[in-house]
Amino acid sequence: QCIVLEKVGVQAKQPNSAIRKCVRVQLIKNGKKITAFVPRDGCLNNIEENDEVLVAGFGRK
Repeated sequence: QCIVLEKVGVQAKQPNSAIRKCVRVQLIKNGKKITAFVPRDGCLNNIEENDEVLVAGFGRK
Protein backbone atom coordinates (compact mmCIF):
# COMPACT_ATOMS: atom_id res chain seq x y z
CA GLN A 1 0.00 0.00 0.00
CA CYS A 2 1.10 3.54 -0.66
CA ILE A 3 0.10 7.20 -0.73
CA VAL A 4 -0.35 9.07 -4.05
CA LEU A 5 1.97 12.09 -4.29
CA GLU A 6 1.23 13.36 -7.81
CA LYS A 7 -0.03 12.36 -11.25
CA VAL A 8 2.62 12.20 -13.98
CA GLY A 9 2.80 11.40 -17.68
CA VAL A 10 5.73 9.20 -18.69
CA GLN A 11 6.98 9.28 -22.28
CA ALA A 12 7.19 5.84 -23.93
CA LYS A 13 10.59 4.71 -25.19
CA GLN A 14 11.42 4.55 -28.91
CA PRO A 15 10.10 3.33 -31.32
CA ASN A 16 6.75 3.72 -29.48
CA SER A 17 5.09 7.08 -28.99
CA ALA A 18 2.69 7.73 -26.11
CA ILE A 19 2.30 9.44 -22.76
CA ARG A 20 1.71 6.69 -20.20
CA LYS A 21 -0.57 7.64 -17.32
CA CYS A 22 1.36 7.10 -14.08
CA VAL A 23 1.40 8.28 -10.49
CA ARG A 24 4.25 9.03 -8.08
CA VAL A 25 3.58 7.12 -4.88
CA GLN A 26 5.32 6.69 -1.53
CA LEU A 27 5.33 3.22 0.00
CA ILE A 28 3.93 3.11 3.52
CA LYS A 29 6.13 0.30 4.84
CA ASN A 30 9.56 1.79 4.01
CA GLY A 31 8.93 5.33 2.68
CA LYS A 32 10.43 4.74 -0.78
CA LYS A 33 9.04 6.81 -3.65
CA ILE A 34 8.24 4.98 -6.91
CA THR A 35 6.38 5.63 -10.16
CA ALA A 36 3.40 3.32 -10.70
CA PHE A 37 1.52 2.77 -13.98
CA VAL A 38 -2.27 3.21 -13.90
CA PRO A 39 -3.93 0.57 -16.13
CA ARG A 40 -7.06 0.91 -18.29
CA ASP A 41 -8.71 3.89 -19.94
CA GLY A 42 -9.92 6.66 -17.64
CA CYS A 43 -8.77 5.09 -14.36
CA LEU A 44 -6.53 8.08 -13.62
CA ASN A 45 -9.71 10.15 -13.11
CA ASN A 46 -10.63 8.01 -10.07
CA ILE A 47 -7.32 8.69 -8.30
CA GLU A 48 -6.71 11.87 -6.30
CA GLU A 49 -3.57 13.09 -4.51
CA ASN A 50 -3.11 11.73 -0.96
CA ASP A 51 -5.29 8.69 -1.78
CA GLU A 52 -4.20 5.33 -0.40
CA VAL A 53 -3.70 2.83 -3.24
CA LEU A 54 -2.51 -0.75 -3.62
CA VAL A 55 0.46 -1.42 -5.91
CA ALA A 56 0.92 -4.78 -7.65
CA GLY A 57 4.11 -6.15 -9.21
CA PHE A 58 4.51 -5.77 -12.96
CA GLY A 59 6.93 -8.64 -13.66
CA ARG A 60 9.46 -6.33 -15.33
CA LYS A 61 13.18 -7.11 -15.46
